[in-house]
Amino acid sequence: MDRREFLIAGGVAGIALGMAPVRAQSGTIKRGGTITVARTDEALSLDPFVVSDNGSIYNIAQICEPLIMADETGRGLVPGVAESWTEAEDGLSIEFTIRDGIKFNNGAPVTVEDVIFSLTKVSDPQGSYGFAFNPLSSIDKIDDRTVKLTLSTPYAALKSALSLFAASIVSKEAYEKDPEAFGQAPVATGPFMVESYVRGTQVVMVRNPHYWMNGEDGEPLPYVDKAVLKYVPESNSRVLGLQNGDYDTSLAMPLNQAASVDDMDGVSLEVSPSFRLDYVYLNHGKAPFDDPKVRLAVNYAANRDAIMKAVYFGFGEIPNSYMPKVAFWSDAVEPIPFDMATAKQLVEESNYDGTPIQLMVDTGNASFRTAATILQQGWQQAGLNVEIVEYDVGTAFSMTEQGEFQAYVSYITSDINDDDELASIQAEGTGATRAFFSNYNDDEVNKLLSQARQESDREKRAELYARVQDKVYHAGYSVPLNFLPYVNGYHDYVRNWRNITVGWWWLRDMWLDK
Repeated sequence: MDRREFLIAGGVAGIALGMAPVRAQSGTIKRGGTITVARTDEALSLDPFVVSDNGSIYNIAQICEPLIMADETGRGLVPGVAESWTEAEDGLSIEFTIRDGIKFNNGAPVTVEDVIFSLTKVSDPQGSYGFAFNPLSSIDKIDDRTVKLTLSTPYAALKSALSLFAASIVSKEAYEKDPEAFGQAPVATGPFMVESYVRGTQVVMVRNPHYWMNGEDGEPLPYVDKAVLKYVPESNSRVLGLQNGDYDTSLAMPLNQAASVDDMDGVSLEVSPSFRLDYVYLNHGKAPFDDPKVRLAVNYAANRDAIMKAVYFGFGEIPNSYMPKVAFWSDAVEPIPFDMATAKQLVEESNYDGTPIQLMVDTGNASFRTAATILQQGWQQAGLNVEIVEYDVGTAFSMTEQGEFQAYVSYITSDINDDDELASIQAEGTGATRAFFSNYNDDEVNKLLSQARQESDREKRAELYARVQDKVYHAGYSVPLNFLPYVNGYHDYVRNWRNITVGWWWLRDMWLDK
């Protein structure tokens, strides 16, 4: 995000689930205060329709809500802006009922027109997530609280797709009035609203006084008054800030310091399952990675065991896939071994002419820098010319989006609990992001993904995704490094902290016992 596991059908059960907050840990809930979180990624924008980076997404998840939302684990789905829905027997339409009386954070009522506007925006084929709504043929108003979605073909992942941050329901009036201002402070229905946003520094959010969900004490969520999400790319700074009490929670603890963080007085170490894969993005549109032999060579020359020890300190699992372990991950796909002889042979057989490879990493990310150093050593031993370059994460990701890169050590997470999002965004070459900036395109894979999207039988879907996994992975799509869990540190007075599988954290459910 099981985002692969499933989805409630709506109705009375759906309403009950949608209203149920995370169960509070022992102790009487205390309201108020400010929670400060140190993050590794900056928010590039808060407009759900234009971003695809986690720095932005995880902020947006606190401010904006779709019709259907991830549950408290990220593995299931619960009602959001919609209180219930009804699906047609033929699988070609679904009707959503908007919550009675739900309001935006500016106090304006949410209307069917807002829903139609938002879903029309996200389903735009030219948008970053338009691919996730290709089967959507029409969005129609039935009455003042009901909207109907009609599909051209059955779409097994529809409800999961509708839980995307990019499918958030926003104010049509506010967005159309000034999209740029909206991207700084969205008018939406989430538990928080923006107080201030300074790009490259922090996002400060305050409670939405019109939020619809109640906490365990019967009062509207969130419990805290304010949340400060700070951009702290340097790992040691996040550790020291946690230790000194500057941060209540620090994300992405450096794994070589995980044990010491766990030993801090009054601090807990969280190791949480994730839909995340650390990997090296390869640009198939630039030399030398336009040659499949070179792409395979860098895989055979990647000493993943050394990276697991030196970088990850045993946290995680060496991957056999081009995407994270979501619902239909297959353990039957044979992993590419570390084999320097094969790597050298592939380079010799390739068209490689000595073109320097710039291996890009984020400034301040010591773990990725170490991984890049190990990769550099192996790739050079195989006969490739490699130099490591560093950019701040915003610049690096922007360069990746624009195709101005060769190789980039980074990661990806799934935003929903179904394989369709990442399988499509990464492997389908006809999408707006060009197979997530890789320029990979294979007709057979495109057809398999289309079949999987329309297949309702889970076993058959699993077979189709396994075939895609095998073909894309062994084509040298990327250099997968680790199925990495989330490893965070937080003070014990932070109650209900949890990193859900889709990557973010429900700050609405957290309270401070101090």
